Amino acid sequence: MASAESQKPTCPVCSQADQVKTMRAAYESGVDQCAPPDMPTKKVLMMPFIITSAVVVGICIFFVVVLIGSLESNLPELWQYILTITTLVCIVAALVVSYIAFQRVVKGDADATERFPAWDRAMNTWRNLYYCARDNAVFDPKTKQTLSERQLAVLRSMDEESIEVKAAAVARQQ
Repeated sequence: MASAESQKPTCPVCSQADQVKTMRAAYESGVDQCAPPDMPTKKVLMMPFIITSAVVVGICIFFVVVLIGSLESNLPELWQYILTITTLVCIVAALVVSYIAFQRVVKGDADATERFPAWDRAMNTWRNLYYCARDNAVFDPKTKQTLSERQLAVLRSMDEESIEVKAAAVARQQ
């Protein structure tokens, strides 16, 4: 005989448990409204900065090798110094741009990391919900309340204030 905890909860709409699934099982069977909250990520573009810097430095180095590196340089000595200094400035600028791009990536990772607690709370809430295939309803078995599409969208968006408001509402109903 199965314990009460291992039995599926009954749907608050139809009061039956034969079509009730966990949110994970419902999502894996193709019910898109049961999708879990997305893990927080932050996409920061770094490659355009790096590629632009590499091209500029490459062009400068090419001119140094071709114009100054040739044995029979026809450039006046002043132009050789100007080209060499310009190349060094471009290399330093490329390093500075790379550093700035790297700092942007680090900041983006830190921003995503700050959202992990909200994602954990949203995932815990999502794991405790059930889906009734008969009524196409998502519900919380503890409160016996169904969730609207808007409430599911708020859960998926991991909006910090909305999750806290929902948690407070669930606590009041218990």
